[in-house]
Amino acid sequence: MNTTQTLAITWPEFMDALTYQITGMVVVFCCLIMLCVILSISGAIAVRLEEKKKAAAEAAKAALAAAAPVAVAPVAAPEPTPAQVAALAAGIYDAAASSITPEVVAAIAAAVKVTVGNEARILDIKPIDGSYAQSGRTSIMNSHNINRG
Repeated sequence: MNTTQTLAITWPEFMDALTYQITGMVVVFCCLIMLCVILSISGAIAVRLEEKKKAAAEAAKAALAAAAPVAVAPVAAPEPTPAQVAALAAGIYDAAASSITPEVVAAIAAAVKVTVGNEARILDIKPIDGSYAQSGRTSIMNSHNINRG
């Protein structure tokens, strides 16, 4: 068998192969064109829906702006609450000797009043001495037996 005979192709076989190749390319390009059209249509629909949402949001903003504007009154200094007055009057808060601010005292008094009611009376509010907690943490750390060596 001769090599030139096996590689030789006849004109009708060449035309059949060429027709097959061209048909395949036409099918692929038609599918790509259809996908492009579908994506363009869906993109246009999405843009229109987004424009409608923006128009609705702008209409809502315009409706709110058209409503009567509410005048904002200037904020005056707050009056002392009864809890603050009571804390000061009862001697709970001593500004010279305490590191606790009056706002913290008022918050504590209000929390006591809300949770316990009027029958509770605060006698004294003092900051906690941190040395007791520190000694507890130290004893816990010392109780861990770590053998080094």
